[in-house]
Amino acid sequence: MSRGPVRPYVITGGRSRAGRGALEFESLVRTVPGARVDPMAVNREQRTILALCRELLSVAEVAAHLGLPISVSKVLVGDLWESGAVQVLPPVRQAERAPAGLLEEVLVGLRQLR
Repeated sequence: MSRGPVRPYVITGGRSRAGRGALEFESLVRTVPGARVDPMAVNREQRTILALCRELLSVAEVAAHLGLPISVSKVLVGDLWESGAVQVLPPVRQAERAPAGLLEEVLVGLRQLR
């Protein structure tokens, strides 16, 4: 969809960062059901994001579907987040993840149940 550096510059209004909070490429995005979106306030790419994110997708997946750089997708998602049209779930921090050893023990236990 992108054709060189001009198009991304135009669709983000020349911005290189989302206005609200830090979006990580692994942040999950979901359209807020019933959210009112002014059709004149969103561009074609943002309408596509709203359609795609009826199911939970990461910012990286959104960028891949749009064929745009991740930085541009972050700006577009950030604008939708500010407007309340999407919900953004931050990635799980490393400290909150289960240790690999515990996961291995659970897997062994599950295999023994057969």
